[in-house]
Amino acid sequence: MIESRLRQLLPHARRFTRGRRGWCTGGAALAVVSGLVIAGCGAGAESSPTTARVVLGSVSRSVSATGTLQAISQEHLGFAHGGRLTQVLVSVGQQVAAGQPLARIDDFEARMAFSRAQARLAGEQARLDRISDGKLVDATRDDYERSRDVAHATRDEADAIDDANADLIEQLSRELATDRRRMAEARRADAVDQARCNRSVTGGSGRYDGYGDYADAQTKDRRGLLFESPLDLHSPACDRSGRGKAAMSYYQRRIDDEQLSLASARRRDDVQHAQRKVARAEALRDMTAARNAAEAAESDRPHLLDEQAAEVAEAAAVVSEARRAIADTVLYAPTAGTVASINGAVGEYVGSGSGTTPLAPGGAVAIPEIESGVGDKDQSNEGGQRPDAGSFVTLKNVRSFQVVAPFAEADAAQLAVNQKVQVNFDAVPGLTKTGVVTALAPAGTQINDVTNYYATIVLSDADPRLRTGQTAQTNVIVGGVDNVLVVPTAAIQRAGNTGVVTVLQPDGTTRRIQVEIGLVGDQTTQILSGLRLGQQVVLAS
Repeated sequence: MIESRLRQLLPHARRFTRGRRGWCTGGAALAVVSGLVIAGCGAGAESSPTTARVVLGSVSRSVSATGTLQAISQEHLGFAHGGRLTQVLVSVGQQVAAGQPLARIDDFEARMAFSRAQARLAGEQARLDRISDGKLVDATRDDYERSRDVAHATRDEADAIDDANADLIEQLSRELATDRRRMAEARRADAVDQARCNRSVTGGSGRYDGYGDYADAQTKDRRGLLFESPLDLHSPACDRSGRGKAAMSYYQRRIDDEQLSLASARRRDDVQHAQRKVARAEALRDMTAARNAAEAAESDRPHLLDEQAAEVAEAAAVVSEARRAIADTVLYAPTAGTVASINGAVGEYVGSGSGTTPLAPGGAVAIPEIESGVGDKDQSNEGGQRPDAGSFVTLKNVRSFQVVAPFAEADAAQLAVNQKVQVNFDAVPGLTKTGVVTALAPAGTQINDVTNYYATIVLSDADPRLRTGQTAQTNVIVGGVDNVLVVPTAAIQRAGNTGVVTVLQPDGTTRRIQVEIGLVGDQTTQILSGLRLGQQVVLAS
């Protein structure tokens, strides 16, 4: 309706679109695609690129096939999945309209599955957001920097301890050498004094005779030329010899202690050097591991985003399947007709091959059992058979059509009973009818060496222009999401589950942004992250 209104107004209105260098008027191109208004100027004017706004909308994906139209007068209906019958909303003989609900089965399990699917989707989306907005790369980089600082500090500490131990060993070595030198000097002096003392005691010659001055006597005494009297047992040489022996004993004790201290210092240095070597090796190992983790986190981040985006897409598909399963708990009439039979009563389990109770026309009364001669409660060949026992509900006097179309195996894998279909006809241009998938072939058929699977699609209503044998183009809606951020698919350069879009800035410049994409539809694509509502994206030429 919006498109037709635009076509009516376009010839009578002037459309102005501001470009970077001027205005363009007249033949402005307008299009409305799934809620996105796209505008651009004619090719003859210098203008800004064609853009579209990021909006909240719906994304749908469809598969198509060409089939043949066939008239039908009877429909056999049943639930896509078995379950306990909770409501029968029509009675035998009742006229029903297309889309009217006929019966319901218990939807508890379907709703629980839907809740679990939603919870899983929320969890996967949260993990994607955590990866996208998280600080894993920064955290691993910080860990690497800290481990590098620890390694450097460990090295500096080891060098400082090595220097301290080397200084201590050098100091102890100097003190030991000094004491050994003093010990040798004391030993030489004591030897001289002991010899003088011995000569004085044994009466050696050369005694000072008392002549000469006192200074000369002191000089001779220093030179060892003055000898004491044999009767002088407390001569200076003997005193010095006694003090020399005490000094040698003192220096010997110091030398022994210093040798022990030096040996202990060297052993301690060896042990500490080995420990510091191990500590430095461990610090280097931790630094290398942290650096590898930081590099891995940085290189793995795009792949983690792609992997998690795939998990989100899979979880979203499970949610869609669960939502479809809830919808399948209600059986709708695909077309108008008269209820010819109902095989099932409230409380019974209906499904493929299940034993159900046929109801009498006009109400919820069961058809009598075999003993009455009217019907039976089983599907044996004994006695009368209940009407249309192979289906739950049968519609007759149906004035509608069905399309039998072959779908390629990749497309057929996405088909399911009760999916909505849009059907166009080559013989009637402009005519579009809706329908639903009612049956899928379990086995493939080779058509031009390609495996195809036939699907039966029932139109919701008829049209007097339709004829048996006409060619019909079918588009089955196989996936969709609502109320999500969407942009035209033409605005995205895809690469797996990510893509790049060009955003038009307020100042007229453009900037390329990486985005996470969800469901890719026929015309629009879901945006999971990277864009915000209201931004302008540039469409490909």
